[in-house]
Amino acid sequence: MENKFRWLSGIVVLTIITGTSMTHAYEVGEVRDGGTISGQVTFLGSPPEAVHFNVDKNPEICGQERSLMKVDVRNGFLTGAVVVLEGVEKGKPFLPQAWTGTAPGEGDFQHRGGNSLGLRVNTKGCNFGPFTGVVAADQPIQFGNQDSIKHILHTFVAKGRRGSVLRTIHNRDIHPDHEMHLTVSSGKLQDSRMVRLACNRHDFMENWLYVVKHPYFAITDEEGQFVIDNIPQGHYTLRAWHPLLGLQEQEVQVAPGMAMGKNFGFSE
Repeated sequence: MENKFRWLSGIVVLTIITGTSMTHAYEVGEVRDGGTISGQVTFLGSPPEAVHFNVDKNPEICGQERSLMKVDVRNGFLTGAVVVLEGVEKGKPFLPQAWTGTAPGEGDFQHRGGNSLGLRVNTKGCNFGPFTGVVAADQPIQFGNQDSIKHILHTFVAKGRRGSVLRTIHNRDIHPDHEMHLTVSSGKLQDSRMVRLACNRHDFMENWLYVVKHPYFAITDEEGQFVIDNIPQGHYTLRAWHPLLGLQEQEVQVAPGMAMGKNFGFSE
């Protein structure tokens, strides 16, 4: 995948530090005869319609109207669900990946990969990126603003199986021409498992990031499909998460070279 990282002068660096749940740091190492888990995430019922906004601030950049699809369902399959294998302490490196937000916004989440996730959020067209993504604990996030206008990044942490309880951790301006470094203490993050991004000037800019500790995660595609591979043998908890629909779990036992299918189903 082409490395599209562009280092801009307007950057916000945010470090997420987990609380007591980060007992062991993840270690990159060789995986022999790794297993694979694949499957689909479905949605039963009628998903909520996209939320529509009339743009009052900066319509020359953001457009006169915008919409936000918070639950993206196509032919009964849920796009943008985060699937995570909890409990892996040593294994494969992080992969370089990129996800782009829904048009007309062109913001994206980029993972540089390697020993760390290397998350970069490129803000473009009044869009941070896709509605859901991941953030790695104890690693910095870099925000680059490619718009010619100011955005006010409002960052929350959320507790519970859904993002119903929010607590502000930072509220800062992002200009295209300056740099700012932010750190979230373990006391603020505590046992939260998700981070919400929003812009105080543009209420259609909303994103949710699930906190991960390792690269054994996937985000479902347009057909609700996911694949997590090169898994060390062991007993784990497989989780499927969506910020509006909540969290589901299954226990799995991964044997050397095993390929297994696991599906999840959410409903209205």
